[in-house]
Amino acid sequence: MDTKYLKFEDLNYQQLDALDREKTLFLLSLGPIEEHGPHLPLGVDVFVAEFMAEKIIEAVAARYPEHTIVKFPPLYVGSGGIRWLGTLNSKQRTVRKIILDYCRNLGKHGFKYVLISNGHGGLGHVVALEEAARYASRVYNMSVISPSGRIAYDFLTGAYINEIERELGYVFSEEEREQLKNDSHAGWWETSVMLLIRPELVKDDYPRLKPYTLTRRERMLNKCYPGDPGYRGYPHKATPAYAEAAVKVMLRHTMELVDEWLTGADMKKKVSSPLYRLMFFRTNFDRFVLGGLGLILAIIV
Repeated sequence: MDTKYLKFEDLNYQQLDALDREKTLFLLSLGPIEEHGPHLPLGVDVFVAEFMAEKIIEAVAARYPEHTIVKFPPLYVGSGGIRWLGTLNSKQRTVRKIILDYCRNLGKHGFKYVLISNGHGGLGHVVALEEAARYASRVYNMSVISPSGRIAYDFLTGAYINEIERELGYVFSEEEREQLKNDSHAGWWETSVMLLIRPELVKDDYPRLKPYTLTRRERMLNKCYPGDPGYRGYPHKATPAYAEAAVKVMLRHTMELVDEWLTGADMKKKVSSPLYRLMFFRTNFDRFVLGGLGLILAIIV
């Protein structure tokens, strides 16, 4: 049996038990079923999460040949998807609980390392994954990381544009730089990556789709608007070459975090996205607010 890259579902319990707890890394990819405009399939987020997971596996196997990598089947679950026909949203607490359930069942048998590969950018979804990773690390005596929020935030805010330009051999105009920052769903990036990994699922008319953007506030409300085409950004600009360059850059930054993680660094702040620091994105924020209001009423009544 090749013990360097294994599929969890293919193992029996004896094979699993034989793995070195200190040198076994579990990889879990996930994303919701969600509409992605008229030109992309509902499974984009999981397709992307799986693609990035495979890239991470290749990189870890090359750098850490003494480690065993065990990959779970992908989870089709997520919160904060655009509320549209085809989107299957779960509650934020559900996402957090599923990850914790997986980790708890590994941790009680002495396994330690879990990396979450996420393909969905829903704000509460990203925070739920980071919450679960922190909780599992602290309570189950594990080391769990979800780096996608950190990586996606830097990517979407333009932190990687210069590196992508170098990989691509192309200099973006100032207008294009702004477009990339406003491209958030089924647009330039996601259409590009689907052209790279699953081109047969991209409708041929994507180059004729007109740009569609929303304000930051409108994007955070996460709803459909009159005339809404179901995408946010510039799908007509998509190319597989752009996706290939962006993937190389994001993988490089992901592996920098993985290197620190596997050498024992404290990862809490290093992998946290800025969203995690905003309390109203936390899983139990509504309960906290209601509890606080109840306490205030109890005091003043």
